[in-house]
Amino acid sequence: MDDIEDRQKWIYEQLGEEALRILKESGIDIDTGVTSILEEQERESDIRQAGASVPTLENTLTSELPYLSLTIRDPFGQEYERRLKLIGLSQEQIEAAYQTEQFISRNGKLQGRDERWAIRYFIRPDSTPETLPDPEHMTLSEIICITDDANSAIVRDHHALSQEAFQAACIASCNRAYSGERYGQSYLARTEKMGWTEAQRNAYSKNEFMMTARIKWNYHDDPAWTKETTKLE
Repeated sequence: MDDIEDRQKWIYEQLGEEALRILKESGIDIDTGVTSILEEQERESDIRQAGASVPTLENTLTSELPYLSLTIRDPFGQEYERRLKLIGLSQEQIEAAYQTEQFISRNGKLQGRDERWAIRYFIRPDSTPETLPDPEHMTLSEIICITDDANSAIVRDHHALSQEAFQAACIASCNRAYSGERYGQSYLARTEKMGWTEAQRNAYSKNEFMMTARIKWNYHDDPAWTKETTKLE
């Protein structure tokens, strides 16, 4: 059963047999309507991901910039520096973070880094708690992305996930009741070690979430990493 059929089945289950009967008796072609909406969502997703397939400064997550750059002086490196300056990090902190993120992202212990990071999926139908990546092998943006992906999987795809995949999504989510904050605690510990304040780490995660919401989930068209979106107060 493909993804559209899975989602269609779930929608019908939520409506219930009585509601479906009433709609059909009213002359509403519920099957055609739901299928059309879901197919349009799939087309929009394909277009969005095609546009994100080539790395640009607008569609590249912050930890991805050191992965793509050769030095902090090239365009990707300069964009990394610009973003972290917006949240008030010193030049010394920026260069240390750049080196750390570049080292982690190039260690080869996590697959999929040649894809655009904003549209990567960490939770898949065959995911299990045992296959979840070690947060120590993940950059800051990847830690944020796995929680974002898990949150979405729980809300959007719980009907299509196996019990083990759903358990993996719960562990990876940022919901404290499920996850024990595995990834959140790693993000907190690492940024504390790097000397970031609570306001700085919150601004960083907010803007990364804004990017995935725009590029991956098509929730809005608002730009991230601007003076307005990085205010620390």
